[in-house]
Amino acid sequence: LAAMLHLVASLASFCLLASSASTDRSDNSTCEGVEGDRTSTQCSSTDDSSLLAIVKHNVQKAGDVKFTPPIFSAQCPLSPKMCRGDSCCPGHPLTSWRSFPCPLAGRKFKGCAGGQDVLVKALLAAMTKDEKYRFLQGVGWKGHDNMKEYHIGNAAEYQRFGIPPLNMDDNGQGFRTFDSRIVGKVTSWPCGLAIAATWSEVDTKRWAVALAEEFKVKGANVILGPGVNVHRVARGGRNAEYISGEAPYLGARLAVPYIHGVQSKGVLAVVKHFIVNDQETNRNSVNSIVDARSLWEVYYPPFQAAVDAGVSAVMCSYNVVNGKHACGNPDVLLTDLKETMGFKGWVQSDWWALHSFAAPQGVDQEMPGIRGHDGKAYFSAGNLDFLPGAKIDDMVGRQLKMMLRHGLFEAANRVCQPPHCHEELYDRVATSQKHAELSAELATKSVLLLKNTGILPFGARVKKIALLGSACNAPADVRQQLRKFDVGSYYNLGGSGRVIASDPVTIYSGLSEACKKHRCELVTEFSDSVDVAIAKGRGADVAVICGGTTSTEMQDRPNLSVDQEEFMVAVSKGISSTKTPGAVVTLT
Repeated sequence: LAAMLHLVASLASFCLLASSASTDRSDNSTCEGVEGDRTSTQCSSTDDSSLLAIVKHNVQKAGDVKFTPPIFSAQCPLSPKMCRGDSCCPGHPLTSWRSFPCPLAGRKFKGCAGGQDVLVKALLAAMTKDEKYRFLQGVGWKGHDNMKEYHIGNAAEYQRFGIPPLNMDDNGQGFRTFDSRIVGKVTSWPCGLAIAATWSEVDTKRWAVALAEEFKVKGANVILGPGVNVHRVARGGRNAEYISGEAPYLGARLAVPYIHGVQSKGVLAVVKHFIVNDQETNRNSVNSIVDARSLWEVYYPPFQAAVDAGVSAVMCSYNVVNGKHACGNPDVLLTDLKETMGFKGWVQSDWWALHSFAAPQGVDQEMPGIRGHDGKAYFSAGNLDFLPGAKIDDMVGRQLKMMLRHGLFEAANRVCQPPHCHEELYDRVATSQKHAELSAELATKSVLLLKNTGILPFGARVKKIALLGSACNAPADVRQQLRKFDVGSYYNLGGSGRVIASDPVTIYSGLSEACKKHRCELVTEFSDSVDVAIAKGRGADVAVICGGTTSTEMQDRPNLSVDQEEFMVAVSKGISSTKTPGAVVTLT
């Protein structure tokens, strides 16, 4: 019955279950029916470039989902010439007459006098002010409500020159199930802290690659992760999202393979939350007072590692740092991040984290694009107009450079144009049996065995097992979680990091299957009655006592106890008096 330990271990992780499925769909949509001033100018053209911003992937089933992209052409910046991915755009006085790659050219294309740096220069010279501003202010939200067929974050919509939109989604530990139609179509992976508990750079990269694959199927080319904050408050509501745990060294080691894995698949990574975002309760007003040495020795190392690994973006946090909000603190954003660390990507705000027009202080992009309370934006055209042109070009150029560097312009990595992402967001199935198996493997590797007096693994003599406690067969109330943002379960977190498991394998159901194979008997008590549990445990070969808890964004845990702690302590004492061996399993 050694396999039974494996089943128990595979379930004893905070956000564990992977759902699986496959799909066989194809979509050859064009821009017909697109409304709005910004899209009408694109769709009125008869050349191929008019389809670039809104064409959808053709999808075919061949084991895993694969993309079969059409052939594209785009207009060369600073020229009326149309180009394809294997050609150069002509030189121009602004490029010192050097030719440069077509925007659709692959990263390995080297046939022009200039490279991507010259292309970026040409794009910035050719783009209108309005086109640049679309990179700097998000869209897709009304108040605090995400609009239909938009991703969680959306920017750079409806551009010329083959520039794709930036479709961003939560979270660093899986594609967020923000709509009931997504539940079951994506993998509910182990949470970030569980991956950290594997202590494995190899497994972290395997996980990151799989995450990026699923995000691409769902029409996203930006992952809002990884979360790497070093734990400072033990009860922090989002601690389970962070791959650093309490160790900056561990976070620095794991951030690198995560970023390399995600960005190797043509998806951009956003490291967060910068910086000292240690608690959820009062997160918008708490002042994290920290000296320079502590920042550089404790809190910065995972972010420095991410910068060195080439992360595309950094998300600034809600909290105050030394008297100034992080999203607007020039000491940490300009001096420490962009100058000292040498960060080359862009800084985006966490959603509604701005408290002022913070572009001069180092923020490059306002997300989700409105303030929430009044529907207005800090990064409005009126405010952006006050910035020098060179500053605007720096803010936009940081994004273009990362998009080109990681292949977002290339045909194989094209994404849908919101609000035309219905198929990708709601219908396509991104998970697979392969990913379900990887999720179970990672969850198993993350389990911590705190103590063993010879009870584990269960031997062949174990024929009767008592399962005691409601957590042994805890339900996952999908409807309740979808109704409220900050509700989790024993199988997944609450908040923006939540990937709801549609039908999790409970400890009871997992052991039931094992007992069918190994001919053992289960006796159960799921009402958390101490007396009944002790009675059921009497006479069993072993008793398994279960407990669990969860955590969520926006509030810290009230304590460090599991929900059934009093029950577990009392039953453990009672079982000990009956001489029945016991094992305690917690889903934390």
